[in-house]
Amino acid sequence: MIPFSIDALRREPWRNGAGWTRTVCTHEDDNQVLWRVSLADITATAAFSRFEGMERIAVMVSGTQLRLFNAEVQLNFDGIGSQIQFPGEWALQCRAPEQETQLLNIMLRRGKAQARVEVIKGSAFTLRPNGSQVVLVLRGQFQLFTASGVRHTLVARHGIRREPLDEVSHLEPVSEDAIMVCCTLN
Repeated sequence: MIPFSIDALRREPWRNGAGWTRTVCTHEDDNQVLWRVSLADITATAAFSRFEGMERIAVMVSGTQLRLFNAEVQLNFDGIGSQIQFPGEWALQCRAPEQETQLLNIMLRRGKAQARVEVIKGSAFTLRPNGSQVVLVLRGQFQLFTASGVRHTLVARHGIRREPLDEVSHLEPVSEDAIMVCCTLN
């Protein structure tokens, strides 16, 4: 189990130079990215980078509303925890959000990787060792309990990365308004 904080992750320019990203973790095979989890900082009108052969799942981490669009499609995020899946090949734009916004981006090599993304609002959740996992608290706090007795408090903008062989862990919200996202990657 590896703890992380969004604010401590190194900022890197987007592939197209129109924004910033922070990589949480990535998995490669034969020098090809199979999956990647990162956070995009969105502050201005910009084009989203295209990723051929990838599926994308995005979850709003901060902000109130964000619209991604092109001539054929419009994708709307309507608050913390809202999520959308779309092909990485889509050429999408976004308008400058009213306030600084962050999206958790999960990118998966089509046919070679898959993910289950769950947004948990104010309820308990059990993490089982069935794939690599990323847990990120979006609002409030969660208490993490492991089978070996480790206890850890996760607060907003903090999370953990877990490898497939990590033990079973249980997460309990500290308050009813607590929100977290759990992504299991295979």
